[in-house]
Amino acid sequence: MYDAGLASLTDEELAALARTDVEAEGMLLSRYLRLIRFHAGRYALNGDVEDLVQEGLIALLAAIPQFDPTQGKRFASFAQVCICNRMRSFVRRELQMPAPAEEYLAELEAKGEFVDSDTPESILLEKESYEHTRMQVMAMLSDREWEILQWMLRGATYAEAAKALGLTVKAVDNAMQRIRRKMRAVRSADHSET
Repeated sequence: MYDAGLASLTDEELAALARTDVEAEGMLLSRYLRLIRFHAGRYALNGDVEDLVQEGLIALLAAIPQFDPTQGKRFASFAQVCICNRMRSFVRRELQMPAPAEEYLAELEAKGEFVDSDTPESILLEKESYEHTRMQVMAMLSDREWEILQWMLRGATYAEAAKALGLTVKAVDNAMQRIRRKMRAVRSADHSET
């Protein structure tokens, strides 16, 4: 479990500490997991909730070093925008639409159909096993996948990461799909052990 001192910190304080402290990062992720799952349910297409949860986690991890408390914004507001933007981008890619899918996203929000399969037990298990899962995922990634994930965590687009790494956008997309599959495999293995 996390240090009791961390639990008393504000999100803004945790975000500053999480840049160098894995425990603070884990605490911040556990605080936002329910919000990520909520938005994943809102944007889910054809049962891709877990893919969206992974995208939300990546967005949150990227938001931590990008957050600037001197801008006068709350971390919660900044993180939510980052999470929703990344999920919208994922939905657009999945729909393979040449133009933004704002009409579709607005329709989803208007419907009010949310998928929320969380139980208090599953939330607690996810919080407690976050660090273990994170280490397992890191161990499963190839050097190239880890490099690509680092670009995504910095907020790069697939095109930006591809250009920087000398790859095609399709190669980056394929790597991100493999990363998500590996993350799901680790989560599935952890859930089957409980």
